[in-house]
Amino acid sequence: MNFQSSGTTFGTAVKLTGIAMLVYLVTATTAFSHVRWFVDANVTIEDFESYTLTSPEVLIWIAISVVIVAASVVLDALLPNVRIVGSETRHDFIEILRIFTGMSMLLTAYEGAIIAPHLIAFGEFGTVLIFLQAIIGILFIANRFIRHAAILLLILHLGLTVKFGLLAALEYFIMVGIGIFLLINNLPTEELRERYKPFSVAILRICAGISLIVLGLAEKLFGAVLAESFLAANTWNFLPAIGFDFFTDRLFALSAGFVEVIFGVILVLGTTTRLNVLALSVVLLASNVLFLIEGNNEAALVEFVGHMPVIGVALILMLLGAGQRWRLRAVLPARRKNTNLKTIRVPSDA
Repeated sequence: MNFQSSGTTFGTAVKLTGIAMLVYLVTATTAFSHVRWFVDANVTIEDFESYTLTSPEVLIWIAISVVIVAASVVLDALLPNVRIVGSETRHDFIEILRIFTGMSMLLTAYEGAIIAPHLIAFGEFGTVLIFLQAIIGILFIANRFIRHAAILLLILHLGLTVKFGLLAALEYFIMVGIGIFLLINNLPTEELRERYKPFSVAILRICAGISLIVLGLAEKLFGAVLAESFLAANTWNFLPAIGFDFFTDRLFALSAGFVEVIFGVILVLGTTTRLNVLALSVVLLASNVLFLIEGNNEAALVEFVGHMPVIGVALILMLLGAGQRWRLRAVLPARRKNTNLKTIRVPSDA
């Protein structure tokens, strides 16, 4: 195929991508990932009625979700390969992930919480977890014993599971991905690193996707009372003000939850990873900006501290994409037409 035809295919793909991202941005401006941080866990909403699987709104969003995920799969087969940067840049981005994760863990431990500000530690076991988290944060920041700190992070997450339950553990499963990623990239021998590095990005991506799926389901779909309570106290639902009167806080929370699940599913599948992460990054930035606009600097800081590991993961995935293992493209027939575009073979350690 000639280059002009390839350019047409690419232009079509970009337009479809733009439509998909527009759906993301319109419905996900308030996809506040840690809504439990800002409301009482025992809050109630007068006359609250949760959606059911047969509710028209839910069925519509299921259809939208299927379309967006299908579009992601198609685009992934059409978009050109992206050049992979040099090892020095990859190393720098891994360092950012390490430092951001360490700072978030240390600051959260200082507030007496485990991993996330709303998971307040209590009792002797909770105190042990706080000290363990602080040690991990210090080691990550100081760049010392990273392999051991990564193993301790996995142990900390196991302790979080025991202390707060399986749901909380799955909501922050991204920390497991970070721990395994840093562990693989700091294995003691070159042979071990070369053997397992091809899996590190995929593990990080899938763990991040699982976290987003569980957060969307637990906090905004099945736990929508928390999201509605947040919206009642923070006027982030701007859609009625621009003429969409039917878009109630209840529907807004449902939309945010579905969008978060969509982000997660696409990450797990490993399709259009960079575009997906770019849209997710816009959402994360929007939540902080809205807090600052409201003058709620404390909440903005809490949100930023909690998002620091997510930001680090986003940078890694923006740089390296889906990785070379456990992605949908590997099991689908090649459909990319723009074969004249120059590409570079992905290094084995990417």
